[in-house]
Amino acid sequence: CRIRIIGDHGALPEPSQREAFVLARVGTADPSIRLACQLRPNCDLSFFQLFMPHTLAANAQASSPARIGQERYLVSLFVDMRGSTQLAEKRLPFDTVFIVNRFLGAVSQAVIENGGQPNQFVGDGMLALFGLTCDPQTACRQALKAVAGIATHVDELNELLSHDLRQPIRFGVGVHGGEVIIGDIGYRDHIVFTALGDAVNVAARLQDMTKTLQCEAIVSDEVRRTAGLHEDALPNQEVAIRGRDEPMMVRVVVDTRTLSAVVAGGERVAA
Repeated sequence: CRIRIIGDHGALPEPSQREAFVLARVGTADPSIRLACQLRPNCDLSFFQLFMPHTLAANAQASSPARIGQERYLVSLFVDMRGSTQLAEKRLPFDTVFIVNRFLGAVSQAVIENGGQPNQFVGDGMLALFGLTCDPQTACRQALKAVAGIATHVDELNELLSHDLRQPIRFGVGVHGGEVIIGDIGYRDHIVFTALGDAVNVAARLQDMTKTLQCEAIVSDEVRRTAGLHEDALPNQEVAIRGRDEPMMVRVVVDTRTLSAVVAGGERVAA
């Protein structure tokens, strides 16, 4: 809602504390630039809008307006299928795509069942978001339950495909929560709703770290704490995160099937 005042802007009221804060945050020192949503003029003025609204969604025919950027606490869950490269080497392309799609379907089902939203699919991996419609504590608990649900649904998938797979499908999950920016990102008819920020990046790093720590999931202590789980609910470990100066405390989950009981126990304590 930034606008540039045309002509004399000296007669306008001074920016409120809230307006001044936002203008300072976006690095605007020009007194002719104001926020249309905050400015309360007491005289006629001329202006033009600096950023025209784009309501074009991923579907060009969509009638819903574009979701502009905003900050909020979300829990990011990254999951990745292990061994998909070897899987592709021994199968027809159609078979490989079929198996990967069934895996992503199983993961998505677990996310949706526990209140999350599948957000981005990248190859054989997926980003899911929790907290779009609930408070941080609920979002953290939903994400932990979803991790356990992923294990359950992948077990069912492995049983279904047992005659076609030489080895069961395995996976790695990273979970972290924090303030992120959400909104529609992209260009023209290639726009997607997603989250950006350090919390998303850390979740991706934790997922990748499950390979070296030989576990199914790594959960940040931030998520454990916000979910209200006891200090000794899960094994803790200090790890170095690429891009961060300080080490980070995480919780290592060797078998994600145990998370359902852990979260249920934490909910009983909170109640």
